[in-house]
Amino acid sequence: MAERLPSTLPYFRGPRPRVAVICFHTSPTAALGHSANGGLNVYVREVCRQFSARNVATDVFTRIAAGAGPVVENLAPLSRVVYLPAGLAEVDKYQLVDHVEDFATAVARFARDEGLRYDLLYSHYWLSGAVACTLHARWRLPWVHTAHTLAVVKNRSLPPGDVAEPPLRELLEGEIARSADLLVVSTKAEGEALRHAYRLRPDRIAVVAPGVDLERFGDVKRFTAAGRTVLFVGRLERLKGADIALRAFAQAAADHPDVRLLVLGGDSHTQGESERRRLAGIARELGLEHRVSFLGSVPQDELPAFYANAEALLMPSYSESFGLVGLEAQACGCPVIAADVAGLASVVRDGATGFLVPGHDPAQYAERLRRLLDDPALARTLGRRGRLLAQGFSWERTADRLLAAVSPWLEAARPQLTVQAGARTE
Repeated sequence: MAERLPSTLPYFRGPRPRVAVICFHTSPTAALGHSANGGLNVYVREVCRQFSARNVATDVFTRIAAGAGPVVENLAPLSRVVYLPAGLAEVDKYQLVDHVEDFATAVARFARDEGLRYDLLYSHYWLSGAVACTLHARWRLPWVHTAHTLAVVKNRSLPPGDVAEPPLRELLEGEIARSADLLVVSTKAEGEALRHAYRLRPDRIAVVAPGVDLERFGDVKRFTAAGRTVLFVGRLERLKGADIALRAFAQAAADHPDVRLLVLGGDSHTQGESERRRLAGIARELGLEHRVSFLGSVPQDELPAFYANAEALLMPSYSESFGLVGLEAQACGCPVIAADVAGLASVVRDGATGFLVPGHDPAQYAERLRRLLDDPALARTLGRRGRLLAQGFSWERTADRLLAAVSPWLEAARPQLTVQAGARTE
């Protein structure tokens, strides 16, 4: 995979580049932990803010219910979210495929009415990629795509009882992969999976790791509490393995009655079943109903305090494209016990900042958690190392790498554009 790195921080002078960002199914400003909202939302929001600081304008196109009319929300000085009508308010995510053409037409109409000319298309997730594919043909612009998750990867690692991604998604992801000018992935492992699945040339893939807000998830002070806590953070869906976290906690915390498990994340439904209800039933079976709290979705501003005051974060996911939650936790000094899958292995250092567990046997997670509960000094040491590791993952660095990857197209689109390294905007 191609890795295009800037020598210094790029700041674009001259005519300002403008990027059309397609985020069809969710807004970067949506509350995290609800529905399908999560790392993708954070990624788009933070990248657009950093692009704005580098004099690159972005319009993020996302949907609202049909008939609501265009709504514009400011995200940063040079970035805004444009809400355009497509489908019903509560339409199922997969049914949005039926509204791809309508949404693409709405984006094109908005740009025409506003007299806007874009230099680059940047789509996020397969539904947005389908929209971008239509706009790519209409506008004849260079097109960059980030999948965030891939059906071919998820379907190889399905947890028991989960539902496979539909064949239509795999088909469309293949078409997107073959049509986009550049595919941005978070890890080398994700790039290899994409390349082999669709027989792509390595130079069409760029590896750019996401970042973490080091001001928000930084040196957060611990507070004195009556007991100790262990965390699970993420949408409540089978893919995240919260049931494994419950069973591991039951084994490890048997000799530590002062420890509680806090489960942070919104509910999801698989085949009509509430995942939160299923997990609450498992907690009752394990005798944990008074030691486990399901707190629902927690605002991102409140997450650092949870991380900083936890003994450990459990992440037994069956697949992750990138362990953003694990990175946030480590930035706050919280050790992470994670599944040894590609996206988590990219941010957790086994034995140094936490533990990587092969497979999904609750007993193995329990053994690592027991080590930390029995040895607070070890937990503090791993936490300090995790904080140091997180310093290498900033959104500034992510934006620099993205701009370095796409700047040839921006410069080609605007010949008078120049790039001056090292300059900043306030």
